[in-house]
Amino acid sequence: MDPELKQRLVGAVVITSLAAIFVPMLFDDPIDETGKMISELKIPKMPDHSLTENATAIPRNIDDVISLPKPDTIKVLEAKKTATTMIRWFVQVGIFGQESNAISLQNKIRKQGFPVRVTEVSTKKGLMYRVRIGPELDKKRAEQLKIKVDKLNGFKSILSSVND
Repeated sequence: MDPELKQRLVGAVVITSLAAIFVPMLFDDPIDETGKMISELKIPKMPDHSLTENATAIPRNIDDVISLPKPDTIKVLEAKKTATTMIRWFVQVGIFGQESNAISLQNKIRKQGFPVRVTEVSTKKGLMYRVRIGPELDKKRAEQLKIKVDKLNGFKSILSSVND
């Protein structure tokens, strides 16, 4: 092949490649550079530490802390045990010796929209896996939940409570 023809072909390929790269840039939208702007960080001025009549300065050393007046004693009223004791109600839907069975029932009941979980319980027969729905703080709501679960699944669950 003629060297002059080779040079013309290589030149045509280079010019075509450059045109394919740069011509689309001419017709595209301009580049949005708003994201590249760095906003100025404004540091607030130091607060005025002028002290009022009742305020005291921040202690700088141990002597300042010792010289501070003792705070007034706060009297704490003890509430009655019955008022603070909360009863949580659970609907126990099953107890299993194998964890896989408990997880299977948990998944089935969770698909029905109930807040269910599996807990481990030590019994005379060994480690068991309990499936419970709840907790509910209102006994009536827990009873309604029990009725609904029993109807949907066709079994009898147990209503149980835990005191805190």
